[in-house]
Amino acid sequence: MNDKSLVELNFAPPIDPAIDQCLASLGFGFNPAALRRAIRPEALRLNAKSDGELFLIGIRRAQIPAYVLRHRFPHIAPTAAAA
Repeated sequence: MNDKSLVELNFAPPIDPAIDQCLASLGFGFNPAALRRAIRPEALRLNAKSDGELFLIGIRRAQIPAYVLRHRFPHIAPTAAAA
């Protein structure tokens, strides 16, 4: 078989555990289930992007949960220096 005919597929890791970990690190005082449902569509959209596309936004894949929560919790928002 010709090596040029091989296709390499790269799948992004699931985003849900990362969202759960980020919300758990924030503590209590809000409804994490409702917040998780609210941010999940944007997190899934970002998780589908390539690492290069995320780099252009200024984040790494591990920073997606903090990035989508940046408006509600600015103190956890990724900074350009951290990307």
